[in-house]
Amino acid sequence: MKLRNNFQLKENKYNSVLKATSLFGGVQILNVLLNMLRTKAVAVLLGPSGVGLNGIYNETRELIHCTSNLGLDVSGVRGISQAYEKGSAVAIDREVTLLRSWVLLLSLLGVLVCMLLAAPLSLFTFGDYDHTWGYVMLSPAVAFSTMTCGEMAVLKGLRRLKSLASASVINVVAAIVVSLPLYYVWGIRGVLPALVLCCLSWMLVAMCFGYKAHPPRFCFGKGSLKAGNVMLGIGVTFVVCEVVSHLAGLTVQSYLNNNASLHMVGLYNACRTMTLTYAGMVFSAMEQDYFPRLTGVIGDAIKRVQVLMRQVDVTLIIITPLLVALIVALPLVIPLVLSGEFRAIIPMTQVVTAGLIFRAVYLPHAYLPLAAGHSKVYFALNLVGALNTFWIIAGYALGGLMGMGTAMFLENLADLLMVAVVTRVKYGVTLPRKTLRMMLTSTLLIAATYALSLLATGIAYWLLGAMLTAVSAYLSYNYYKS
Repeated sequence: MKLRNNFQLKENKYNSVLKATSLFGGVQILNVLLNMLRTKAVAVLLGPSGVGLNGIYNETRELIHCTSNLGLDVSGVRGISQAYEKGSAVAIDREVTLLRSWVLLLSLLGVLVCMLLAAPLSLFTFGDYDHTWGYVMLSPAVAFSTMTCGEMAVLKGLRRLKSLASASVINVVAAIVVSLPLYYVWGIRGVLPALVLCCLSWMLVAMCFGYKAHPPRFCFGKGSLKAGNVMLGIGVTFVVCEVVSHLAGLTVQSYLNNNASLHMVGLYNACRTMTLTYAGMVFSAMEQDYFPRLTGVIGDAIKRVQVLMRQVDVTLIIITPLLVALIVALPLVIPLVLSGEFRAIIPMTQVVTAGLIFRAVYLPHAYLPLAAGHSKVYFALNLVGALNTFWIIAGYALGGLMGMGTAMFLENLADLLMVAVVTRVKYGVTLPRKTLRMMLTSTLLIAATYALSLLATGIAYWLLGAMLTAVSAYLSYNYYKS
């Protein structure tokens, strides 16, 4: 009987994590296919310059949105998730109402901030004031984004995984329906209205699912809003981290725009889109499922380490063969998904993709201080991580596109080394030997695949690439079964 129970524990230890990862991974596969259609259309209709303009406006929107929402999309999940674990309907209603009330107020703040900073933002990003009214027009998108994140936080805290997945797919479809006609009719002039309308459609979708999960209720009394001080305290630190991160990203794009061209910004953003969208098939599960689960058990030292280790294992199991396949397939994927104008980013994107193996281990660890409410630790990690972003500027100055790719690879490695030291010292987290062996095997497979991309051509390249993909898939399957 004991042997049978041990077998069942061993057989099922990854099931809950794998189920959530598979759910969001499956959704992300559909999203990737839909985004391939959208990205291809955008690349053809707008070209690298249009992609670059969209990237600058979108990064600015994210920067102001993350500043004005005071991190409630993260701290709100923490409060709702803890109330959910207690099983108290009253506590859940209180946390959801508090979150929604603050989100509505901060949405209006975001509009005001964007309008007031329109002129300085235009000067910073474009070197002139010609885009001041563009940033004024962008301000509603900031409010829409804040409202969207508030409702998504409600769904995450209440563990409505299917609703989150459905909303994700609908949002991609909405972006296609809304943006492509504008790009087709107006070309690059349609970038800004398309972005605003996409944010509006995302907000409406999130509200439909969020209000269905928990009926809307608001309370703007002074005493009620004051109850959110703890939530705001945690959120403010998150805001500072997000501001630093997005400001670093916007600085990189502004540097490229002012010292190279909008075309170069487009190439840089295309590389980021290709790698992050693909890896997002796995990484999205961390934000949607892993973070709420980790928050729910953060007070139990043993359980939180178990949750962390299983997430690391499952992430490595899934992402290793995906990264190997992507490195091999990029010479075909980039011209297919984008256009021939983007062939120059193939070597850069291959080296960036190789570095994502480090990010796969970094992310589960990075959520620990956030789930624990240790704001100073989280801030320190993100500040150093944001400063690492400036390596990209140095990389471009030294080696152009390939220099940027190498810098992004090193950035992921540096982030992993840093978080490994911090979580070991602060939380006593040490990866077991089995996980370390899996990490080493995955890294060697990625390294071999990248070496193949440098040395082989023709039929030999594709045969050896297919072989490495098959080997990585076989080893991942065996690791899951062991």
